[in-house]
Amino acid sequence: MSNTFSLDLVATTAQTLGFADEATRSAFLTTGQVDASWAAPKSTRIPMMMARRLTVGERMALDCALSLLSDKTQALVYASHHSELERNHRILSALAEQRDVSPTDFTLSVNNSAPGNLTIMTKRPLTVSAISASHASFGAALTEAYLMLQDQYEEVLVVDCDGAVPEFYHQHLTAGEFTLPFASAWLLRRGSSLEVSCTATNDSAGMVELPASLAAWRILSQGAGACELTLPGQHLQLRLNGAVTWA
Repeated sequence: MSNTFSLDLVATTAQTLGFADEATRSAFLTTGQVDASWAAPKSTRIPMMMARRLTVGERMALDCALSLLSDKTQALVYASHHSELERNHRILSALAEQRDVSPTDFTLSVNNSAPGNLTIMTKRPLTVSAISASHASFGAALTEAYLMLQDQYEEVLVVDCDGAVPEFYHQHLTAGEFTLPFASAWLLRRGSSLEVSCTATNDSAGMVELPASLAAWRILSQGAGACELTLPGQHLQLRLNGAVTWA
């Protein structure tokens, strides 16, 4: 099965470890490598009391969203490969060890908790769609945004993110799979500046060292007019035909 459609990409931004420092950010753009020892960027957009309750991945997601959110944005598509894996691992560990479960972890353990916090913080009644579709999450989020734009919405913000994958799960992942926190945001409208093609495949071996949205952001922000990503079960192609704000 293949989906091909076009959107207008107005602006996009991304974060991962090391983006707190311009030198390490530049190193990431050059090499595509992320070091687990690098510091996470700090946000000045998120109130301190809320930031303290969030994981690093959630803070990155909200910070990226806040940097692009405009008065015209009507809907948000929130995508995550692993969803709230950090919190759920802590909850399961507490239950297994017969300890009390953290009320904060319990409250924020669902996939739509971060976008919910965004709507509370901004006091914006955004329509929110939360997606978790493994390696196909970013392609699914772009497809969801396209369908929203064909309906009643004029501007949709896509946020793709994940927190750190707890070491307990590393043995179940594909070798070399990205396990560090990251986020990217893509502000979209109706139009044709971004061509997207998502093709389902039977190949389960495909893998990029970076999450799909972060890899696409890195490639396109470096001036490439297109990128092709071979993922487990999906081939994703993005082609740019217009100017974009790289926030």
